[in-house]
Amino acid sequence: MDPVIITPDDVAEAVRRAPNWKSPGLDGLHHYWLKGFVVCHAVLARQFQEALDQKSLPSLFTTGITQFVPKDRDSTDPSKYRPITCLPTIYKILTSILSARITRHLNSNQVMSRAQNGCRGGGRGTKEPLLIDAVIGKVVKRNRRNLSAAWIDYKKAFDSVPHTWLQRVLELYKVDCTVRDFLGQCMGQWSTILCHLGERMTAAENHIRIRRGIFQGDCLSPIWFCLSLNPLSTLLEGSRRGFQLRRGGTKVTHLFYMDDLKLFASSRSHLMELLNITCDFSNSIRMELGTDKCAVLHVERGRVANSEGIDLSMPINIRTLSEAETYRYLGMSQNIDIDEADMKRSVCGVFYARLTKVLNSLLSGVNKTHAYNGWIMPVLMYTFGILRWTQTELNALDRKVRTIMTSHRMHHPRSSVMRLYLPRKHASFQVSGKTPVRIDVLIMLVIALKVRGNVKTTISLVIPSTPIVFVVIFFKISNTKFSSTNFKVKTNELKRLDSK
Repeated sequence: MDPVIITPDDVAEAVRRAPNWKSPGLDGLHHYWLKGFVVCHAVLARQFQEALDQKSLPSLFTTGITQFVPKDRDSTDPSKYRPITCLPTIYKILTSILSARITRHLNSNQVMSRAQNGCRGGGRGTKEPLLIDAVIGKVVKRNRRNLSAAWIDYKKAFDSVPHTWLQRVLELYKVDCTVRDFLGQCMGQWSTILCHLGERMTAAENHIRIRRGIFQGDCLSPIWFCLSLNPLSTLLEGSRRGFQLRRGGTKVTHLFYMDDLKLFASSRSHLMELLNITCDFSNSIRMELGTDKCAVLHVERGRVANSEGIDLSMPINIRTLSEAETYRYLGMSQNIDIDEADMKRSVCGVFYARLTKVLNSLLSGVNKTHAYNGWIMPVLMYTFGILRWTQTELNALDRKVRTIMTSHRMHHPRSSVMRLYLPRKHASFQVSGKTPVRIDVLIMLVIALKVRGNVKTTISLVIPSTPIVFVVIFFKISNTKFSSTNFKVKTNELKRLDSK
């Protein structure tokens, strides 16, 4: 990795990417002001470079404020709280610059495993692993294949990575020594102040030192965490086990999304080998598996086979799923493949609950529209391309949305239906329709995968990279009609990409 020289342009780019009003840390500074005061970028660049060269940073910038957010209504159980740490804005800008340089180094040397989808730039997030998983499940059921799969969950993954291992992976992957020493010094200063419901639980001078785990809340922590688990991907891929979709094709050994791991094998013995590799690696870096959230599935000739739990080389036992049980992986309930009926009921329940909550609020009409498009619709958008929504189901969703809006006096029962979906400049609500949004999501997913066709990713090896093949696959999965206006408009983009 080349030595890091921080310039004012680096600071300006890091500030530009940051959200305006994201909660600050002890410095109380929002990114909005740094975007406005451009004259301070040169000063920040000089001070960042001095801190990097001197391998030190004031303790103010390495101290966070940890807020405890309840996961559910059980507020008496400490394990039901999710800690969210707000870091100082200056520290986040500096680590954003370092993260960009480290990412460039990793990409240029193809260090990160193609199975890791958690921190890859230009990716589609969880869409890719879910799509690969859906393809494997359909192949197993249709062709009556054998499959052994395991879902692995780490106990407090971000909070349990040893600092010694974090420093070691930077050394293994040839990160610049100045950056390594600087991050090692900052790691020794990491501390936080606990807060609950806006009140501090500890005195201002009694900081809690972080002796293990990654300081979360900045741009560097995700890539650093994925880097710490990257050797596991190398070991799994080197085992030459996995599931092969077709003869002579690529073997899929595992899928990673940050710390969410799913293993694939063609037999129970091969899966046992992959599980032992995972357990041995986790034990060597002193990370624990959350065995209560791990599960194993065995499929024989396309049907779930009942068996007892798996005993590994370590003194742990992993339960085996039966045909009636499901496992929630990346937000989707699945067994051999995704339980679409259950997921649709769950998604629709959340969708209607959010819609009712927004309509009952005191927001203005325009803000309710923004909340619908930005908070309610993403619940459905997450499933587009993964679940097979029929046109009848989408029309029923639209009708119920209009009924709920009418009951809350947001839409007159005799008003034009199109008034909901036209732009606001035509005195309309500009609510996102289900069918156009679904088509947009699918086509943009196709375009994104085509753009990355030259990059060796798991999905580009599992699924062919021709645009027409992509369109057929995605539209077949989603039952979308080819006569859509959006499809005709955006096909030009696919043709342009195919001609390159």
